[in-house]
Amino acid sequence: MAGLPHGFFLERERQRNTSTRVGYQAYAQHRAQQMALVQGLKGERIAILGAGNCNDLELSTLAEVFQELHLFDIDAQALAGAFERQSGAVQRACYLHAHDLTGVASFLEEWRSNPPQPLAAQVAAWGKLAPLLSAAGQFDAVISTCLLSQVAINLRDFFGLVPALNTALLAAVTGHVALASSLTKAGGTLLVVSDCITSQYPIHQEAQARGAVNAIFHLAAQGAVFPGTDPALIADLLRGPDFSAPELKRAWIWDLNEQSYLVYAIETVRQ
Repeated sequence: MAGLPHGFFLERERQRNTSTRVGYQAYAQHRAQQMALVQGLKGERIAILGAGNCNDLELSTLAEVFQELHLFDIDAQALAGAFERQSGAVQRACYLHAHDLTGVASFLEEWRSNPPQPLAAQVAAWGKLAPLLSAAGQFDAVISTCLLSQVAINLRDFFGLVPALNTALLAAVTGHVALASSLTKAGGTLLVVSDCITSQYPIHQEAQARGAVNAIFHLAAQGAVFPGTDPALIADLLRGPDFSAPELKRAWIWDLNEQSYLVYAIETVRQ
């Protein structure tokens, strides 16, 4: 049973990545939005957290601007497949990092039977994430790409609706945002992108009436935002003396097969 928690997270992400491996075209709308966000960013190194199949970014375009593209994901097979689909020039720029990006994957079974205090859970999660800093270094740009919602769904399905779920989710989200912040070098830009509300709610109607950004805030006030993805929470976690005030850069609706999602992007710069 000791390997189950990491295996649970990994298996879930492999299932997702397998189902979308040939879905590059289906991501076109979402990919265009994310590429617009990174337009103008430049430097030697960029980190992509939650890279998976790399369907939501154009690595060839990024390789024209950055000398090194560092792809992080728990699913090594997805990273390898994405790497193999790139041209030789892009492959020479790519570095692959297979790692849990929340810090909680190896604790789930233990926490289900013996729930920790919230602070202890956060400390434990960071202990798993901190070695990535010395292994990978810091970056001119860091983008977390729609990872938070997947983590929240995985944790809900693992724990069910019990108090330990909230403890694990807070530790995972806090740890991931702290990791993304720590990987950002002085003068570097950090972008956190997350889907947060599904078309279970009237997102198209609200976005048309209010605009996508205001639709998120309006629906969030009604409890529609998926736990762990509320942009107000992420902005609070990004606040710090070393970073500029977090800015909600844009929001959009991502239509993917039968489901649609409201997505936002928050940007901050390390001073």
